[in-house]
Amino acid sequence: MDEGARRGLVFCAGSARGAAPLAALGLIAAAASALGLVGGCASQEKLRNQELTELLAWLPGRYESGVQADSSARRSLQPPLERIALIIAKVYTPRLGRHVLFAQETAADDPRRVMSERMLSFRVDDTRGILETVYAFKDPLRWRDGQEHLEVFTGVVAEDVLTVPGCELAWKKAGEEFTATQDPLLCRDAGGNAVRSAELTPDTLVLGEYRFRKTR
Repeated sequence: MDEGARRGLVFCAGSARGAAPLAALGLIAAAASALGLVGGCASQEKLRNQELTELLAWLPGRYESGVQADSSARRSLQPPLERIALIIAKVYTPRLGRHVLFAQETAADDPRRVMSERMLSFRVDDTRGILETVYAFKDPLRWRDGQEHLEVFTGVVAEDVLTVPGCELAWKKAGEEFTATQDPLLCRDAGGNAVRSAELTPDTLVLGEYRFRKTR
């Protein structure tokens, strides 16, 4: 084989050997980018789960409205909002989700006058963050004063409740406060009494027009 041929073979072999590191660098860069994206998603999911844990620690308790109702009455000619007592309790209801609460509203001056009973289920969504699904009971009397017998909620199934798909509350944390809103593009039929926004701190809860202060 002449010298030119040998040089040609060496050049081609060198090119092949040189291409391999470049290709490897490309694969490494692509892998690093993918790992960075996965790592970012994982850290975001971890943050959302941490915030959900905090939200679920803040919400349960006994509340009473009144502060906002009184100030609203002074600013307008409308009668003051009725004072409401609210109880929120953690329950084990696996058929509605992993993180579920029971909420019952009564008249503040007459606990026998029950105004509403709801189940609240929370989860972390990949795109919308922390979502709360609100369920109403088909037979509210069956579950009345359930906070006194929390074990009854273990038997709640999907057929016992009603909800409006798309009307979940999306919770976000900013500083020392959580806020929640419905997406008006997704929720078109929530009903007149549905809560469309909420705010939560360790000692207060705002649901629509009502401001509740935690009493214990």
